[in-house]
Amino acid sequence: MLNETRKKQLTEVCQDLIRNASYSGQEENVVKAIEENFALLGFDSWSRDRYGNIVGCIKGNKPGKKILFDGHIDTVPVPDASKWSVPPFEARIVDGKIYGRGTSDMKGQVSAMMAAVSYFAEDTNKDFEGELYVAGVVHEEIFEGVSAREISKAVQPDYVVIGESSELNLKIGQRGRGEIVVETFGKPAHSANPEKG
Repeated sequence: MLNETRKKQLTEVCQDLIRNASYSGQEENVVKAIEENFALLGFDSWSRDRYGNIVGCIKGNKPGKKILFDGHIDTVPVPDASKWSVPPFEARIVDGKIYGRGTSDMKGQVSAMMAAVSYFAEDTNKDFEGELYVAGVVHEEIFEGVSAREISKAVQPDYVVIGESSELNLKIGQRGRGEIVVETFGKPAHSANPEKG
């Protein structure tokens, strides 16, 4: 159950992640913040892999299926912070909403998954079958899928829940994907800021 104490804790976890800038390839500080919060939330263990992904685990008292809750922790850059209504890494609360870079893509979701796993384990006194994992994936904004595959190989989950925003609509599977290598010349820019390219 999400009581007021837990709501406050969840908000603080989310703010902690937002306050740690984590552009693709520069996720070290947010990974450290996640490690600290895994400890505070009572995770049994956590580890980093060779790419820098962070994965925490809480095991039930009985053997069973593995469920992986997955979200990326890197963000696109902030080209001009002066254009923001609030500083992008302050994690300020305005009218009951947290504002900051990465709040909805995906630091809010990663925080919620961390808290949900922790609170479920606490409420059940770990009397459940299986293992629950929460992964903070690096490099998603520029190398989608590459580092996430490393997590899947290590955890070998039976089920995966990806916390990407979906207007609260459950999505089963993925539309699919094709990769084509194209060599171009020009100035690189993220699709969030195409005018920079």
